[in-house]
Amino acid sequence: MKNKYIIIVVFYTIFGFSQTKNEIEIILKESNVQELNNIAIKSNDDFLKKEKIIDDFLIKNINYKKQFYDNFRLYELVDVIDGKPVYITTDNFTEAQATKTNALHSGGTLGLNVEGQNMTLGVWDGGFVLKDHIEFLDDSSSPVSRVVIPQNTIPNPSTSDHATHVMGTVLAKGVDNNAKGMAPKANGLSYNWTNDLTTVTTEIANIGLLISNHSYGVPVLNDQGEAQSSWLMGCYDNEARSWDQLAFSAPYYLMVTSAGNSGADSYSGGLANGYDKLTQEKNAKNNLVVANSNPFVLANGTVNLFPINGSSSQGPSDDGRIKPDITGDGTNVYSTVNTTVNSYATMSGTSMASPNVAGSLLLLQQYYNQLNSSFMRASTLKGLVCHTARDGGTVGPDPKFGWGLLDTSKAAEVIRKNSNVTREAVINEFVLNQGEVYTFQVGVTSPDKLEATISWTDPAGTPRNGILNDPNPVLVNDLDLRITKDSSTYYPWKLQLSNVAAAAITGDNIVDNVEKVEVTNPNGIYTITVSHKGNLSSGQQAFSLIVTGTGFQDLSNINFSKSKISIYPNPTKNILNFSLENNIRLKSITINDITGKSIMNFNSNIEQKTLDVSSLSSGVYFVTFSDDNGSSITKKFIKQ
Repeated sequence: MKNKYIIIVVFYTIFGFSQTKNEIEIILKESNVQELNNIAIKSNDDFLKKEKIIDDFLIKNINYKKQFYDNFRLYELVDVIDGKPVYITTDNFTEAQATKTNALHSGGTLGLNVEGQNMTLGVWDGGFVLKDHIEFLDDSSSPVSRVVIPQNTIPNPSTSDHATHVMGTVLAKGVDNNAKGMAPKANGLSYNWTNDLTTVTTEIANIGLLISNHSYGVPVLNDQGEAQSSWLMGCYDNEARSWDQLAFSAPYYLMVTSAGNSGADSYSGGLANGYDKLTQEKNAKNNLVVANSNPFVLANGTVNLFPINGSSSQGPSDDGRIKPDITGDGTNVYSTVNTTVNSYATMSGTSMASPNVAGSLLLLQQYYNQLNSSFMRASTLKGLVCHTARDGGTVGPDPKFGWGLLDTSKAAEVIRKNSNVTREAVINEFVLNQGEVYTFQVGVTSPDKLEATISWTDPAGTPRNGILNDPNPVLVNDLDLRITKDSSTYYPWKLQLSNVAAAAITGDNIVDNVEKVEVTNPNGIYTITVSHKGNLSSGQQAFSLIVTGTGFQDLSNINFSKSKISIYPNPTKNILNFSLENNIRLKSITINDITGKSIMNFNSNIEQKTLDVSSLSSGVYFVTFSDDNGSSITKKFIKQ
């Protein structure tokens, strides 16, 4: 029956709209479709088990309801934790200016026409969208809606103000220009939040869904003002793990979700007063969690200030990860509602900030695809927007803004510069194998800033249900980013778990799967290094690298950087063999010991592809292969 459920949804949605058939095939080729099917089945089983628990609870506690409205907010009972009912609740022309999304629109400052054409975004919410609203109709002679409701075959399904407002923020076409969405020519899928993990998984497998928006979650305080169990806030629980498992199986899919509106609420047992208010999937590693700011946009479209909205839920996660990830504009947002087909209203909250970001990211995927004939991995997209965000609050990331206010225009500029022949920026996607070290050289000629970011979709970690403020990292594959020049080493940003209210510092980051290193007033040639600690799960980890800087020059031979060098046998006693794809010409090979001291150099006869290491003492060594362009790849080996 579960498999039939999936097949039925495929039949209903496949004749709708999405990326092209070829694009879907490419996305699914790199996804673990069998695992997606397993996730859909398991999540549906888990949903049914929770429904049974909820039914039993309601029978014994007749004063509680499965669903109700309070102050125009929908609440729905989704679980019972520690004997307490857990309810989720619903948590958009100016906001396109605040995040500079309109720069990509026709007539925008970038000279583009990127408005979501032939792109699809899914909205999961506490009800269905009024799909016949005039803002959602296409521009054909016989207009039809650009929004489809796959989940409900009833001719007139019950619609929601909140869901309609969120969808309008994403893709309203601008009949009323003040309500124009981020992607005004995109298509939308409208789903109820019931059994969301299963239905999202199904749409990924069906149409190669790239982005979904989720403007809801479990608040810190319920409608009676009672706090959830203290361990739930900041905890990497089963919900967070499940969404990470989905993301790892679908490397092009990115979940965008609101941080929540518990910013002014308080409870006992948190990491610090005024912090640690993210619940369940908000604490996942691989999604994009959105905070809410209140930007002051001047008449010319310039953003003067963008203070955080006091209601926006603060992080970090219990292990000190940077959460929320990014900030959108969700204050006093004018968008569509379901009263009539031409009704609008103003709302505020992270519920509005999240679709502001989700719709903007859809345009970045569209633009990247136009220039590169492929979409970005979700980790690349996430890394790009974190890399280019406008810093807010204290210098560096923080538990209120994350990496800062989304800057869609700046992100699009990096995409363009990466595609230029002169390559003034770098967006690369690699796979780091066990024991490998990637190095890249860049030159900077202007004293502005050199910035590098790595991002990766990390395997699902171990859930910490019931454990209060567990500081142990949930990161599975710990990659490291460094920038070096001469004797100077520059480290990534990280939060201080011992004092989450303090400004971020730089150092070895052992918790985040987004790492950013900044070099101020750079000048000269710098080496960017990506390595890893310990053993990589499955022996490898895909990662994305973004590098920018004024006067930037990419000195590395990208073909060499993407090449795969194999060394064998490893461990070895006397001879270390190597093979190199793409017929790259090597200039030198260097062997260093574990302290970094150079032990052996090979500048001639390296065409033999064998290295005599018999004279080395037993231990761990690093062999670095360099080409004529100064690019290099480092491998670790063991001498017996």
